[in-house]
Amino acid sequence: MPDEQTQEKTPEFHREVSEAAAKAAELEEVKKVRETNNDNRGPRVDEYQMVNNTLGQAWCAKFVYWCFMQAALQMKVANPFPRIFGARELEKWGIREKRMVVDPMRGDVLVKEHRHVGIVTGPTIQAKGILVVPSVEGNTWKDVHEEGVYKLERERLSNCTFIRL
Repeated sequence: MPDEQTQEKTPEFHREVSEAAAKAAELEEVKKVRETNNDNRGPRVDEYQMVNNTLGQAWCAKFVYWCFMQAALQMKVANPFPRIFGARELEKWGIREKRMVVDPMRGDVLVKEHRHVGIVTGPTIQAKGILVVPSVEGNTWKDVHEEGVYKLERERLSNCTFIRL
């Protein structure tokens, strides 16, 4: 049996962590987490915000980090998500670390237009003739402009890049 550190470097192990992070994101969506006054604040939002000890900032990447943190805690391993909370910087990290992929899978990190981050929750689908990626995202909105955590099927594949942890 391989030791724990060796196992943590395998693609299979990373898929398990990513799957658990996607599941954590979906559980948060079910809770209907919303900002209090569209101000990047709220009881649960503040919990995501505190992953870098700040409040009231954009929190999409913080939400994804938090989901991976929950998965890592559950599996008793190190969080594979880097402590990077800006979409553009996260994308640069993915390129530098050769983590970018073009075939998104459940649990991959979605970066939309270099400025927003989410978690892929399923395979690419076709909606109204356009390829879209299902996701759960924080610091976004759906039908009415009420910022929170939402399950979406609107992110165009062509507008996103993907990081596989």
